[in-house]
Amino acid sequence: DVLNDNGVLFGFSVTATRDNNELVVSDEFVDLLIEKGAFVGWYFNYIPIGKEPDMELMPTPEQRDYRRKRILEIRKSKKLIAADFWNDGPLVNGCMAGGKNYLHINANGDVEPCVFVHFAADNIKDKSLVDILTSDFFMAFRKRQPYTENHLRPCCIIDNPYVLRNIVAKIGAYPTHNGAESIIGCFAKSLDKYAGDYKEIADKVWEEDYVPEEEGETAV
Repeated sequence: DVLNDNGVLFGFSVTATRDNNELVVSDEFVDLLIEKGAFVGWYFNYIPIGKEPDMELMPTPEQRDYRRKRILEIRKSKKLIAADFWNDGPLVNGCMAGGKNYLHINANGDVEPCVFVHFAADNIKDKSLVDILTSDFFMAFRKRQPYTENHLRPCCIIDNPYVLRNIVAKIGAYPTHNGAESIIGCFAKSLDKYAGDYKEIADKVWEEDYVPEEEGETAV
């Protein structure tokens, strides 16, 4: 309210979980934030990283697709710039990580290919950013991008989890905090199943809604 009263542009960021996925894209929730003065909303799909990661908090493939459809509706019907870090892969030609469009430097100086990929091969205190961007670790991501022709499945963590595991193993990248390796360890089997289940949904949507039926048509 204070920001709005003083004419400051601001937005909101939401982590969608299995428990709140439907709520955070509901008319009631979105309209409240628009009423408060928000002009942009960023949606992030919970994934099992960070402190005490929990696969059960991750939205199901069906919930993720529901959120994708709702955000498209919100864009068309409300005065809000709504964006989804995962579901908007088609807008940015798949994964942006590894220096393709962005990277992340954590508080310790570890240079990570993505804010959600908690692995690094170098620290900004020891190497220049140019050297890191052209390192084997970062180049490995860019050489593989996009990981699939279906940009609704852009991610090397949850959509194509074998990519992250292969790169980390090949380069010997180190986890940037205790427990970070769980995403390629104890959660690997669950993520493989999730990726396979979501692929069935996303591939159908991609073919029906995003791929032009005939040459010359413009996809959605």
